[in-house]
Amino acid sequence: MRIQKPIISKQVSIEQISKSCNYDVKNFTEKFFNFQYAWMNNAYNAFKDFDKYIILVYLINKTLKTYKEHFYNLSFEDFYKSESFEIEKLSIIEIVEKLSLSKETTRRKINELNKSGIIRRNKKNIFILNPFKYQKPINNIKELSKLLAYTSINLNKIYGIKSFEDAYFEDVIKKNYTRYWQVFLNFQLNYIVRQKFFFESIDCFYIFGTCVINQSFNLKNSNSSNKEKLINFKNFPSLITEFTKLKSYGLNPTTISELTGIPRASVIRKLKDLTNKKLLVNNNKNLFRIISEKDNPRAFNKISKFFQKNQSLIRNFLKDLINQIII
Repeated sequence: MRIQKPIISKQVSIEQISKSCNYDVKNFTEKFFNFQYAWMNNAYNAFKDFDKYIILVYLINKTLKTYKEHFYNLSFEDFYKSESFEIEKLSIIEIVEKLSLSKETTRRKINELNKSGIIRRNKKNIFILNPFKYQKPINNIKELSKLLAYTSINLNKIYGIKSFEDAYFEDVIKKNYTRYWQVFLNFQLNYIVRQKFFFESIDCFYIFGTCVINQSFNLKNSNSSNKEKLINFKNFPSLITEFTKLKSYGLNPTTISELTGIPRASVIRKLKDLTNKKLLVNNNKNLFRIISEKDNPRAFNKISKFFQKNQSLIRNFLKDLINQIII
């Protein structure tokens, strides 16, 4: 079989990816928010427990990394035919350090995975019984493909690099599933741990992100003059927060519960945490939105800076995956 050698000089640089992201910030952020929300929704609904899911994803990702290093690749179809696969190593300390969890939480969640039959120990060998047999990440692949396609279209417009549509990326990812999904899972783990440090819990980030998506959607579908302004990554947080404050007000706890799947009582507790941290505010109708610069300049500046810092991780992820798929 003839193996095609990659053309190193044609690899996309981080500067090129950055310009493609900046080309139309409104549409790019919409696609990224939809992509990330799809994964968060899928993650929470697996066990109704983010910590348990993240531990399992970490173990799967480590195994897929080993597959990749040994040039072993499974398609989407073949991967989900497998009833189980072996974990390279289960280290409590490693999981604690990588996922920023306590030892007690990590041990408890692993024991729960073991009792529920998701992890199986056989002497020194540890297997994961296919936990996603009835929850295949089909929608995650679709949203990722849309994001990659949009990025490639912008690269084509700016640099003349050949672009590909959603269907192409979806097909390639499914044919080389374990190879490309390892890149995806690695990004998600790094991204989620970063959010956890900032929001102090993944549940709070999920709820906050739901409010962000709502505000971004409202801005996109408005007839406001804000829509016509030149939007960039620096002014985007100001635009969505000010527009929602003036026009659409926010989401109530019941709606957030319905959108996320988190019980309403838990949503109310997390909303209180987010308002106490001055990340969200609510009005007299109990509608929650992201805090704006006019509400609290210092708190808004903190959120805005965090939004900017996230861009580096997102752009490096897109660069790595696009270079692996199309170069």
